[in-house]
Amino acid sequence: MKHVHLKGSSHEIGLQAARILADEQKNGYPPNYPEEVLEKSMEYNEQVRLIAPEYLEELQVISDTLDIDYRRLVALEVSGLRFHSSCLAMTISGEHTSDGLPVLARTQEWMEDDADSLRVIHSQPDGKLKSVGTNFAWTLASRYGGMNEAGVAISSASATFDDPKPGIIINVATRWILDNCRTTEEAVDFLEGMPKVWGETYIILDRNNTIAKVESHRKRTVTTYPSSGFAYNTLLYDTPEMRQLLSSERMERAGEIQSTRKDFIDEWFSENKGKITNEAIKDVLKDHEHGICYHGLEGMEICWSYILEPTGQNVSLCQGRPCKNEYEAFKPQFS
Repeated sequence: MKHVHLKGSSHEIGLQAARILADEQKNGYPPNYPEEVLEKSMEYNEQVRLIAPEYLEELQVISDTLDIDYRRLVALEVSGLRFHSSCLAMTISGEHTSDGLPVLARTQEWMEDDADSLRVIHSQPDGKLKSVGTNFAWTLASRYGGMNEAGVAISSASATFDDPKPGIIINVATRWILDNCRTTEEAVDFLEGMPKVWGETYIILDRNNTIAKVESHRKRTVTTYPSSGFAYNTLLYDTPEMRQLLSSERMERAGEIQSTRKDFIDEWFSENKGKITNEAIKDVLKDHEHGICYHGLEGMEICWSYILEPTGQNVSLCQGRPCKNEYEAFKPQFS
């Protein structure tokens, strides 16, 4: 896997990203989009400008440096008009782990062939929190999960992609939280207040063992703070009021997988709480029988998985399917 280090002002980070992405241009970076998509993407651009104009400055520097239509970068990085991703994520408080450290684990469900495009992004933006996050080769301005130096870890799963509207896309929201939030509650406040693109569920954990699950949609957002010290999300909403927002097609497609996973994970946690190790979590992420390490429908294979310990600031990351690849362990350089 490739580790990317980005540091400094928005302009400096944009230049660093441009140098990296210059090598990707021969591989089709960034994708071409129809003119209609390019025009519509600018509505998302204006939503991001309200909360994080510095991210757009990074994209503008990349556009200017590589002579790329700025709108193509916006469509790729901040709009709901490009690829969709999904995953399973779970958090466990320190009272249930063998070493007393809270942990967040995730699998990224995406085409396995794209595992080679995984980037681990070490970020040190001026005036913001240092963080480590994951993303694909072409999308260096946003994040699909990670943790920061304050001890906040976050991941998410997609519940519905129906009828996206301009708002803050999942990967932009994740980066904003990693850049700015020191507690789970601060992250929840941001997610509840931001304009939504489509349906997502977020799992958040901090070094204080505070876990939150945010089920979000343009029409409604529900937040829970589980007292059990355990939470997970995958494919669908859990609460009845949020499930009403899902199409029958989505429920049919994901319902069986969701039910199988839920029964398995609930039973596993009940039997192992208080003594859960990282090795035990890895065994869960390798599971085939209950659909955790999924090899089925295109777009729902496993591209990568990781385990984050925000208190100990440890990361274990597996490139590709965890059933046949090893985890690489490292400590982010936050100090």
